Amino acid sequence: MPRWLARLGTVRADFERALADLAGATIAAAEIVSELRRGADYVRVTVAVSVAAADVGGALAIAWDAFCDAAGDDLTGWEVTSASAEVQPDPS
Repeated sequence: MPRWLARLGTVRADFERALADLAGATIAAAEIVSELRRGADYVRVTVAVSVAAADVGGALAIAWDAFCDAAGDDLTGWEVTSASAEVQPDPS
């Protein structure tokens, strides 16, 4: 296994663990739900965060803060300019 691939697995595990550690009163769940690899140095990651908030803006702020906390506020390796969000209210 190439060294970069082993490192990616470690980074994913650390990031996913950091997301899971954030669960609490406002964050019901946070996890990596998919990843798409394109070459040796690009991975598109989809993260799902379920939060309790009074409005959409609050939900997005909580989810973004959770992502930044899990990333360790080191966003240099993340292409945040193309980040997107999809908000779905709880059906109940």
